[in-house]
Amino acid sequence: MRSDEDIFFNQLYLKYYPKIQHVAYSYLFDMESAKGVAQEVFLKLWDKREIIDPEKGVYGYLLITTKNLCINILKRRVTEKKFMDFSNYKLQAEINMLSLSNNTSGKLIEKEISTLLDNAIKVMPDKVRSTFILSRSGKLKQKEIADLQGVSLRTVETRLKTAMEILKKAFKDYFIWFISFFAELFG
Repeated sequence: MRSDEDIFFNQLYLKYYPKIQHVAYSYLFDMESAKGVAQEVFLKLWDKREIIDPEKGVYGYLLITTKNLCINILKRRVTEKKFMDFSNYKLQAEINMLSLSNNTSGKLIEKEISTLLDNAIKVMPDKVRSTFILSRSGKLKQKEIADLQGVSLRTVETRLKTAMEILKKAFKDYFIWFISFFAELFG
């Protein structure tokens, strides 16, 4: 036999699921994501059923949770788009540099530098890498990155310092080329 809690939850689900899905869709413009958010909202409601007071209204909680989940998804989409834009921009810069180079040794060095850059970015911790990419390709200020990632300004500064230390180690033998490469890439 089902408990009163289960019956109450089922009634809430049937009553509010379509509304919550619609609200999520109005943020995300993607029905699959909206359905996922609506499911997640009701999972969170179930997890917090002990502390939520039904007398005070559950709909407000559902709306706030929906909004927060949608904002998190939108932030993730922005970060993913910035990364893709960076990858495309970097590829174009590499093509430009290779086409401008007149001699074979210059081409080889530029290719090696490009490989070093790729490898250096790959070994960065995920959070350091995303902060670095937003800083360099997104042309975002450190405060904007902090707000976007939900961290302190100091954390962003530390991550960028870590990224630069990793790059410095990777390019220790190519200091002059490193400067010209980054001037071309991020100029």
